[in-house]
Amino acid sequence: MADTPIKRRRGNAKSRGGCSRCKSQHLKCDEQKPSCGRCTRLGVRCPGYVQQLKWLTKHEHNEGGVKNTAEPTPSNLLSETVLSPLPTLASLDWLSLTPPLESLHDPQPDDPVLDVPGPSNWSATAQPAPVEMNWDQNMPFTNLEQITEARESEEKQISRPRKRSLLQALQGSSGDLIIPRPQRSLTHESTDLMSHYFKEVTRMYAMYDDHRNPFRSVVSSVYSHSLVINLAAQSMAAAFLAAAHPRFSAIGRRLRGQAMEIVSSEAVLDHRALLALMMFGPTGNWHDTSDLGVGFYNLMRDRIDSMALSGELALHEKSINSFNFFREAMIHWEMLLVFAVDSDRMRPCKSPIGPVIELSPNKRIPHPWTGVGRDIIQVCADIGRLVRSHRVRHQTQQFVTQAYIANMRDDLESARALESRLLACKTPDAATILEPDDPGTPVWHMTTLAEVYRYAGLLQLYRVFPDALLERLCSEEPDSLTILSEDDRETDRGRCNRWLTAFSLEALRLLQTIPLESGTRDFQPFLLVALSSELVCDRWQISPGANFDDMGGKNMDTEFVEVSMMRKFVLDRLIHCLRLLPPKPIRVALDIVKETWRRTDSGLRDVYWLDVMMQNGWETILA
Repeated sequence: MADTPIKRRRGNAKSRGGCSRCKSQHLKCDEQKPSCGRCTRLGVRCPGYVQQLKWLTKHEHNEGGVKNTAEPTPSNLLSETVLSPLPTLASLDWLSLTPPLESLHDPQPDDPVLDVPGPSNWSATAQPAPVEMNWDQNMPFTNLEQITEARESEEKQISRPRKRSLLQALQGSSGDLIIPRPQRSLTHESTDLMSHYFKEVTRMYAMYDDHRNPFRSVVSSVYSHSLVINLAAQSMAAAFLAAAHPRFSAIGRRLRGQAMEIVSSEAVLDHRALLALMMFGPTGNWHDTSDLGVGFYNLMRDRIDSMALSGELALHEKSINSFNFFREAMIHWEMLLVFAVDSDRMRPCKSPIGPVIELSPNKRIPHPWTGVGRDIIQVCADIGRLVRSHRVRHQTQQFVTQAYIANMRDDLESARALESRLLACKTPDAATILEPDDPGTPVWHMTTLAEVYRYAGLLQLYRVFPDALLERLCSEEPDSLTILSEDDRETDRGRCNRWLTAFSLEALRLLQTIPLESGTRDFQPFLLVALSSELVCDRWQISPGANFDDMGGKNMDTEFVEVSMMRKFVLDRLIHCLRLLPPKPIRVALDIVKETWRRTDSGLRDVYWLDVMMQNGWETILA
């Protein structure tokens, strides 16, 4: 009896068909229906003859075949996928961490690497030791059919009918008891959020999106090892999705809070922590418009200053590029903050700005945040610090004192110096700039944006310090009188206002040349708000005695028409940003613009957008 089955097994050919149980044993199946003969004799359920395909993960089974039933939690953010060790501090070079464009791989929802390791498996910043995965030791099965058979033994009672349409499901056309397999839910949202981050957030968070965009290339290289970067990226993605469902708002705040705890607990911030600060620090307004992240700006500023003073950069030549990258990012972050935060809460970086990052001696690389306008944006930051402190002092000063007059005089001198600096800034020639591998953002978009920043900075100076503008205008007319009568002063006031309106129109026409699809769109809301304040026309009236309805508006002042059309452009572009960007700060930008125009149109004079923002408590980062 013992020899007979051995002969039968050796004599049977390997089956290429039949049920999966017979195939897994390499036995010929008689393919009887509804159950094959072998399964009938063994008294087990025949799995059928159609190959069952299942989505598998590397570690879905624990040792001993015991199924892990622990519900995943948001804190378990990393899978057990082990990648190469993190680069050292010296090798964390912006250029070295940006692979060629064709080699970039955006993680997809079903990519195993997206299941990021949890805190229990590794520390937030320590470098993991390299581990070689031994598939024979870690996987108890050796082929898909055996895994399929093991799954089916656990799911004997589950009926798997053919996929039905939604209409058939509603009609209940099948009488089989269907127990649906549990789908991925937001309780384990890391995969979906990371996928959305790489799909939407990265191209918005930089002026251009190619292999030199560190928010794509560097993050994709380290996020599976760095918990803080992973949390920061997920929080940004959740904020992006908050408009679709309020649940994402709570998820985003929770993830950002976890990233904040990690960074706050670190004694020394390495490059990964600094990159995470760049990600979740300025984006607190995506979750709550009043969250300006000033503490994180100060934290990053102190780390940048300490790196420059300690001589740390001299130890690793490659780290200089990373330092310059972070230092230049601070310029843009500061420029956005100084218009919303009092100067006593934040100070600028003390470390000097290094040379621009170059790929070759004749080609500079645009920065993801400042583009090619680093020097112009730095002056704009200094202007913002000056005009806000001046307006705060003006609104809180009840009586005129000698100290107050001295402060006003000092502010005016500072304004003159900043005006000279801003006018002297040079925009680099397009031929000296490396063209991004992003067809949506050519170099001329960035050079144009840099010029618009110059316009915006000058406009703030001339609005808050009209004497500086009047001096500039009078310098064009050497015969102008030094001592002016009251009527002359009123005339000059109107002249300055008209000049500011024309200057604003000129700047917005320049911004209008940049298409909506440009990667610079996230960097435009601040400019739109800062320039819109001067879209005013005092000559609203039609000709005396004329009836607008009867005349069809043909006598309407052309300046009024142009101002109205440019107002529409500002609103249209902000509404476009509202659809594509995190909506909360853009809604505040719209509120500031509309309230400024409402006051102006009601007859108030010299309405300034910064005053409107402060008086209503709308301070936020306009990006």
